[in-house]
Amino acid sequence: MGNNIARQLLIGLDAMEWNLVERWAAEGKLPTFQRLLREGLHGELKTTSAQLPDTVWASIYTGTNPGKFEKYFYVQYDPSTGNLKNIPDDAIHGVPFWEYLSESGKRVSIVDAPKFPLSRRINGLHLTNWGAHATKTARASSPESLLADIDGLFGHHPVGDCDAVDEKPEALHDLRRRTLAGVRLHGELFRWLMEKEPWDIFFAGFSAPHCIGHHFWHYMDPAHPRHDPLDPHKLNDTIEVIYRALDDEIAKMLTLAGNNIQCLVMAGHGMGPLYHASWNLTEILDLLGYGQGPKRGLITQKSRQAQANSWRLLKMILPSKVQYAIKAVLPQRLQDELIFRWYAGERNWAGRRAFAVPNNDSVGAIRINVVGRDKYGVVQPGEEYERVCRDISDALYEIIDPVSGRKVVKRVTLAHQEFQGPYLYQLPDLTVLWDQSFPWDSVQSFRLGTLHLRRQDARSGSHSPHGFFLMHGLGVPAGRAVYGHSIYDIAPTVLQLAGVPIPSHMDGKPLALSAIFATPMSGG
Repeated sequence: MGNNIARQLLIGLDAMEWNLVERWAAEGKLPTFQRLLREGLHGELKTTSAQLPDTVWASIYTGTNPGKFEKYFYVQYDPSTGNLKNIPDDAIHGVPFWEYLSESGKRVSIVDAPKFPLSRRINGLHLTNWGAHATKTARASSPESLLADIDGLFGHHPVGDCDAVDEKPEALHDLRRRTLAGVRLHGELFRWLMEKEPWDIFFAGFSAPHCIGHHFWHYMDPAHPRHDPLDPHKLNDTIEVIYRALDDEIAKMLTLAGNNIQCLVMAGHGMGPLYHASWNLTEILDLLGYGQGPKRGLITQKSRQAQANSWRLLKMILPSKVQYAIKAVLPQRLQDELIFRWYAGERNWAGRRAFAVPNNDSVGAIRINVVGRDKYGVVQPGEEYERVCRDISDALYEIIDPVSGRKVVKRVTLAHQEFQGPYLYQLPDLTVLWDQSFPWDSVQSFRLGTLHLRRQDARSGSHSPHGFFLMHGLGVPAGRAVYGHSIYDIAPTVLQLAGVPIPSHMDGKPLALSAIFATPMSGG
């Protein structure tokens, strides 16, 4: 590439599902994505969504694994107190790629990057949490005056808290309307900022796929138990409508950016149906003999209704407007306690060898009570710890859906084998990726007996471990798929494209750009 370094347009698509993108692009419903696939480079990305879905964006920005930054979820287990704590995005002190770019003299514009705080040093502009989904940091900007300018010109993003919505069709119609308006407004904002100030690297984050996937999956998915093919409320095409609007806004951004750029479109995880037993993991561990009291033994003939958290059931029944009105008048301490009870009930974890801790619902998380690490530690580190992890993993892989006979656990990950870094101690010891490719609502094994699960989620969609990228523009070969990359590779790739050294602590590696850019462009 020589010294003629092209500008980079980076577009983040929060929880956009790769399978849907491929399908609808092939059908001509997403013409911009169809063109990017035909004229550029693309590939799936290995992602931390298979273990810790809330870490994907921080891993993308920093090029590091979750053991190297302070937050894996906004509600985390605290080994020093044996309780839960609320962790905002501001706790993350990992250095994102745009700060390395800024230090090197590159001019950057970072707009609504999900789930990350405002940069401490920036050469350009940075806007946080204007329209980003579930981002736990302040609405803020650098320079500070930028946010007021944006609010004056564009107002507030129309979606707000995506989960402050009921399941009633009229409420979902309103959410659909506001989400579509939010896509259009995001596109207008991004293009305004693209023209407002000069930039070498511009990052724009669209959060609409995240919100819309959580609440509308069953309307789209014919296999979902709550799907109605008659579509009486005219909501079945909602996800497609939002994806097509995003496709249109990306096209406008590409046109505005011109030809002398490289565009990198990315998603750290996707979206799919929500079938899981995360809410019943502590009960499952108790039945396996890892709870309080003596091991219960084999209960092969036992069939029972699984326990349900009354706080979650109440949240499903109580109208969202009432919930948020109550929340508004409570002090933060009580707000936190309600969230903690919603995730983990009474949290009587003393005396247990293993128990469930909060994580994104599509992936269960388990903590081992280790002596010297956890306040209520009972399992010795070393050989006993390894034996407990292996036994729990083996027992989870035995669990099936009693109706179909299919296994319901897709992957158990031992964190100390997958991740490394100074914050490894605060991660769950095991994570459980449930198989969400078919509907199931019971679990069964020789050791457990049969547990019939009760629905405790208002959402019908949750995260899939499908990350992807598309690269298009100056020097990028046409129609090539590449394999074997992960979300850790995005930051090193951006830095290398900009001619900036890659820090040695990053876990990713750049795409094989020397080979890619040595290949002449073809087709298109």
